[in-house]
Amino acid sequence: MSREIKIEHLTSKKNIPTVTVNGLLLHSKYDPIVEAERIAQSNYSMHHTIILFGYGLGYLVDELLNKVENEHIVIIDPLIENGFLEICERHKNENKVVYWEAGHTNTLGYTIAGLSDGLELKLKTISSPNYDSLFQKEYYKLLRYLRDFQDKTQINNNTVTFFAEQWQKNLAYNLTSIVQDNSLSILQNKFNVPVVIASGGPSLTKQLPLLKKMEKHVIIIAAGSTINSLLAANIEPDFVVSIDGGEPNYHHFKGLTCENARLIYSTFNHHGIRKSFQKKGYVFTAMEQGSIVKYLHDKFDMEIPMVLGGGTVAHFTYSIAHLLNSGPIAMLGQDLAYTNNQTHAQSNKHAKQVEQLEDLNVELLKVEGYYGEEVLTSRSFNSMKMTFEEIMKFHIPEVPVYNCTEGGLKIRGLSQMAFKEFIDEYVDVNITKDLSILEEESISNKSNEEIVKVLKEEQETLAELQKSLEKAISALEKNKSKTQFKQNTLKKLDKIDKKIDRLSKDVQVHFLVSPITLDIEMKFLEQPNETPEETYIRVFKQSETLYRRLLHAFETSKVLASEVIEKLEEESENKND
Repeated sequence: MSREIKIEHLTSKKNIPTVTVNGLLLHSKYDPIVEAERIAQSNYSMHHTIILFGYGLGYLVDELLNKVENEHIVIIDPLIENGFLEICERHKNENKVVYWEAGHTNTLGYTIAGLSDGLELKLKTISSPNYDSLFQKEYYKLLRYLRDFQDKTQINNNTVTFFAEQWQKNLAYNLTSIVQDNSLSILQNKFNVPVVIASGGPSLTKQLPLLKKMEKHVIIIAAGSTINSLLAANIEPDFVVSIDGGEPNYHHFKGLTCENARLIYSTFNHHGIRKSFQKKGYVFTAMEQGSIVKYLHDKFDMEIPMVLGGGTVAHFTYSIAHLLNSGPIAMLGQDLAYTNNQTHAQSNKHAKQVEQLEDLNVELLKVEGYYGEEVLTSRSFNSMKMTFEEIMKFHIPEVPVYNCTEGGLKIRGLSQMAFKEFIDEYVDVNITKDLSILEEESISNKSNEEIVKVLKEEQETLAELQKSLEKAISALEKNKSKTQFKQNTLKKLDKIDKKIDRLSKDVQVHFLVSPITLDIEMKFLEQPNETPEETYIRVFKQSETLYRRLLHAFETSKVLASEVIEKLEEESENKND
């Protein structure tokens, strides 16, 4: 903190300690406790994580603690961070109170996510008296961060919900490829030459001629659809990372025949993309998808790594580059903005140029640019930047990583270097990369018959799950009371719930179930001052909605299994003919 801070401790009219900072009171000079009661009363919201900017002497925390039940209070205070004040002993071991500062191990967003139990969108920001005046810059930065965090969370939630059935279909249809390809983990530390990550931002175009000259001396990884820009420049990447399960992503690859590039793909990647790559592929899944890892291990004896990522393929590509290489990394085309009024690099199928950015019909905001200037970007791009910065926080690189985009947004935590300088510093043109070592890797040879056997067993489990859910719905309907559940109903539901929990871990339903639980949590929250009858109605509807939606999810999964079985049996028949 560069500015001078003058603190004076005083006693209020009610003989309660108060304090001023640079002449401004942090608490009432009459009665700090009554003031804190008033602020807490007017600002507390049920189910909301409280972000308290300014701790002072802790009176407001005391009053908020009188109100919170399952909620938490996150304290952010520049005075504490810089040693002018400290948290009172009574709050240091309070499990509902968390103090966060810039040097904290976890990011603020990660801290909030860990405390909010799926309710990251429900935040209540409170500024203690005069803190917003004393620390205007810090307070504005906090508000902007929280806005960006909620944007990112909403985008991620929308993505999970929108793509649920498509992702589940991709997992089912990818199954044959997954068990025939290799786990991404076998690529760990395979190379010791520099890596270039090519993303599809507009600035990539100007770097392609130099990349072409260096292609024999660096490992080139294309982030998703960027492959088209590279191929148009006569550069076939060594690896292409793809995670997007949507139909538009498939169209970037449709019709391509890659003889040398190897596909690194997520389990939920669009199932049609694999056929565009002739060489063996490498499989991974996202960090939060442990249930899929367990499923593939239990059913097919596969060890699939979970990769740290975010909402886009660029985040996963960044993490994968660290996994497969021990050399320095250059990031190209990571603009996260509309450089030169362009949306993508040339030859990207989605590339578009506009006269005015307003013509794009997206909400624009100003963010610090690569060269320190203000750059217009979208909330979606800014969310991607924020995810990169969080990844840097948790995943400290073991090798030098440089943002060589030379345009777009500044990504904090990444060193910046011109691509030409990166080449001069790290690329040895006397060393040619050698990927022949990859040809030595063995491929699993699971037969169609083995996969079909697993899926038929899975269908039986899904049918059993459906019967259990129908019994649960019937038990609810037979509960005649309008104010409470009968004991025998609760026992039945508890027994059924345990069975559903046990059996559902043995089938492919991860992508279908996640948005259901997310939605149920948000729609059936306890309301203030509920009557017993209102509580009963809410819990009844919550349970019934959950069971009916799970019933639909299991039916969807059963249909997908049938489709894959039919496809595999047809392939086997054709081989025999």
